[in-house]
Amino acid sequence: MGFLHMNINLFDKTVSFLSKALDVMNVRHEVIASNIANQDTPNYSAKSVNFAKELETVMNTQKANNISVTNPAHINLNSAGSGNVQGLVEIKNTSGADYDNNNVNVEMEMARMAENTITYNASAQILTGKFKGLLSAIREGR
Repeated sequence: MGFLHMNINLFDKTVSFLSKALDVMNVRHEVIASNIANQDTPNYSAKSVNFAKELETVMNTQKANNISVTNPAHINLNSAGSGNVQGLVEIKNTSGADYDNNNVNVEMEMARMAENTITYNASAQILTGKFKGLLSAIREGR
């Protein structure tokens, strides 16, 4: 097997999962910020990103793409579409709308933003630890 055909996977599934999770959390942060910015906009419907559903979709896509390339003529599906995290944005139910038909609850949005920020930072710290471990291995533990 030549060097060009070796499939070296430096990153485990945790790195891939955390990378996708950070992408989804980034989309979620943008949606929450948009909701807060439009809290006084008449007829505005708050939006949300179903984090668990989105991650499940991404992980199922990865499982489907987790196919080994054993022949140079095979198409490597592991790289195709693996970076496509767009975040499914849903419009919230308007049952709690105010007099101006706006259903943004600023306190709830701020709580969601704080939760999302904490989760993002924790995931980023874990990912940083993974990369530090890899860097340490490259430097032979020095």
